[in-house]
Amino acid sequence: MRLRLDQAKSLASAWLCHHGMPSEHAGVVADHLVYATLAGHAFAGMPRLVPIADYLSKRGCGGAVSTTLRTPQSATIDGANVIGYVTSLTAVDTAIDLARTSGIGIVGLSNSWFSGMLRYYVERAANAGFIALHAANAAARVAPYGGIDPLLGTNPIAFAFPADERPLVIDLATSSISWGDAIYHQQLGKQLPNGCAVDQEGAPTTDPLSAIAGAFLPWGGVRGSSLSIVIQALGILSGSDPVISDRGRWGYFFMVIDPAVLMEPSEFKAKISQLRDTIESSRPAGDVESVLAPGTRTFERVQEGIARDWIEVDDAVYEAVRLGKDYGQ
Repeated sequence: MRLRLDQAKSLASAWLCHHGMPSEHAGVVADHLVYATLAGHAFAGMPRLVPIADYLSKRGCGGAVSTTLRTPQSATIDGANVIGYVTSLTAVDTAIDLARTSGIGIVGLSNSWFSGMLRYYVERAANAGFIALHAANAAARVAPYGGIDPLLGTNPIAFAFPADERPLVIDLATSSISWGDAIYHQQLGKQLPNGCAVDQEGAPTTDPLSAIAGAFLPWGGVRGSSLSIVIQALGILSGSDPVISDRGRWGYFFMVIDPAVLMEPSEFKAKISQLRDTIESSRPAGDVESVLAPGTRTFERVQEGIARDWIEVDDAVYEAVRLGKDYGQ
């Protein structure tokens, strides 16, 4: 099903409002879901509406987001159980404001849930001329390396650096598969790739429901697992529980840096551009058409999608949302 961008946003907003989300929050979430679909991450786009509705029924829509502590370089934010798509914008904008006046801004956000693509937030900072790092832990769904018990979140981390024309953005998860992608496979009746999950007894599985009931495996073996633990620790610093239940406190860490603390910003942007361009002009391996810097293809997909003004939504997901069915739950 092809939907114009405005149609997709209206559909998503209507679904979220139907499930009790305030209209101003629904618009923010809808914008993000459309962006995720444009970026080529279908599972993080419109299909996310169904599990969001499920979480809303369990957690509610939350209250008033508040800043509980603020210094010239830092802030802590209580998300008041409001969805992370909304609170993360507040957090990164707060970090940008701090960096604009003090050179660096560090923000810890807790008591929130679901924040989508981390790229969305760090790119916002880089477009304003700042370096950004964002790490987010989440409900325990991933086993540490060598284990079978879900103790870690899918725990993504993202970085962004301002550059000429477009920022250099790196966004990666530390699990072999994301929870949203597993849900998406379930919705479409598809099996998971081999080697990304185990069932409750620790046996390898490709069944989405068995994987969700069991544990996902870390990406990159011991290295990915170690990085996930770093992100878990930064989440704890930001106010999360050490091991997070579905109703527990997640933790989002933001750090925004003004390049001017170490270098003339225009010089820094030029050198990051040179780095990106050097990577992309380097010789490709025999089976690769061209070398791309991280985030380049995502940027291109977003621009192409905006130009054509439509996104593709799986028919089953569209019908579920259009008819208000709790599809896949």
